[in-house]
Amino acid sequence: MAEEATQPRREPSPHENLRKLSDARELRALAHPVRMALYEVLALHESLTATQASKLVGGSPTSVAYHLRTLAKYGYVEETNEGTGRERPWKLSHIGFSYSDDTSDPETKAAAHALSRQLFKRWLERREQYQARKEQWPREVRKAVGDWNEIVFGTVEEFRELQEAFARLAERFHDRIADPSLRPEGWRIFELQLYTHPVDTSAFTVEDETEDEEEH
Repeated sequence: MAEEATQPRREPSPHENLRKLSDARELRALAHPVRMALYEVLALHESLTATQASKLVGGSPTSVAYHLRTLAKYGYVEETNEGTGRERPWKLSHIGFSYSDDTSDPETKAAAHALSRQLFKRWLERREQYQARKEQWPREVRKAVGDWNEIVFGTVEEFRELQEAFARLAERFHDRIADPSLRPEGWRIFELQLYTHPVDTSAFTVEDETEDEEEH
């Protein structure tokens, strides 16, 4: 009997543990500036009460408590079962999420687009704030950050491998979000963003002049 060829074992995707958002109501619940801000500050703190969170994101404790309950309704946050009333601490139910607008359902597609706009708006605002106040940061911090751009000639499969390699490098820092005790001495928060898109090459294509010469 011939020995069967063994297929190389593929590593699991680093995105497999992320919460997958696919319902339009889930997407719309997060595509709100206050609720997005609450999600972000809870990623920095183990837990926060509505009163504590209101001092960070603005608004009254009552309105923040409403937004926390809305996030809880759709599974983003949960109570820690400590305290009472507005002094009840809340924490993230799950760290990280993924979603796609590649759907035939128009409601879900619109909700995904709204969430994308909200995310990009916040990311770009923070980037502009850094640029405007860059000098307030120590030199070693300024030297550690920056912008870069890479053009990749490759197949879709190769590009996916590149994205997954990038995600695996960042994955080793994820535990520090949920457990502040793992954060090393002298830690800072850095925001690392990866935007990817295909490039339309029609604007860079040189027409074959030999065909025009033959016509004349």
